[in-house]
Amino acid sequence: MPVLHVNRFAILVAVCALMLLVSGGVVTTQAPDASFQPLHKMVAISVSVLGLGLAVWLLAVRSFWLGGMLLVVEGVTGMLGSGEASPDRGTFHATLAQVFFALIWAAVVVTSRGWTEGKGPVPDQGWPSLRSLAVVMPVFVLIQVGMGAAFRHKAMGVMPHLVGAMVVALLILCQCLFVTQPYPKHRTLRPAANLLLALTCTQVFLGITVFTVLLINTASPTVLLISTVAHVAVGAMTLAATLGLSLQIRHNVYPKPPEE
Repeated sequence: MPVLHVNRFAILVAVCALMLLVSGGVVTTQAPDASFQPLHKMVAISVSVLGLGLAVWLLAVRSFWLGGMLLVVEGVTGMLGSGEASPDRGTFHATLAQVFFALIWAAVVVTSRGWTEGKGPVPDQGWPSLRSLAVVMPVFVLIQVGMGAAFRHKAMGVMPHLVGAMVVALLILCQCLFVTQPYPKHRTLRPAANLLLALTCTQVFLGITVFTVLLINTASPTVLLISTVAHVAVGAMTLAATLGLSLQIRHNVYPKPPEE
């Protein structure tokens, strides 16, 4: 089936895009002119070609919205990365790179066998509406990701990112509980919520580790590099998992009919 072939290709592109984010995190942590920069550019070119192929393939199987968004985000991210470095430009480039990864993960979700064959419609329950949370939660996580990128590129202090981390982690916890409590055995919603919750807990731990290392002047640069890059990578995966859960909610949860 062509859609399942797209799914396998999307997984490959997602792995390569994650490697690109890791290499970008290394460059940002060391310095823009570090020796890792040429490797980052080579990986970026390879991922750009793969991303273009995925976008065209998605358009061919009629996933027009996703294929179109991939094309636009990839183009803008590439332009920002090829220009003269500046804090603002670097912030937007790093943020859009994580959006690009999230869109690739969305392609993995919507072309999976579970998406095409395993839909399990359930009613929206309680307040706030899960379908509404599915719209706003990726926005909150994206803002948090953007503030983290701004801090790494020295365009913003760390305090907004720290406060945002506490707020977003609490919101994700609530959303995941709102999913797993009413639908404890749903075969797509529960795994998506558990994945997001696990990534969020890992991300909070990594964030505390990075902040602690920054406070310790005698900490090894290698420890700072590893913890920062891991924090960037898991942050990207958290954004992707948030979008993935939102897609599953919009796909499986139907609006509660108005009470008569």
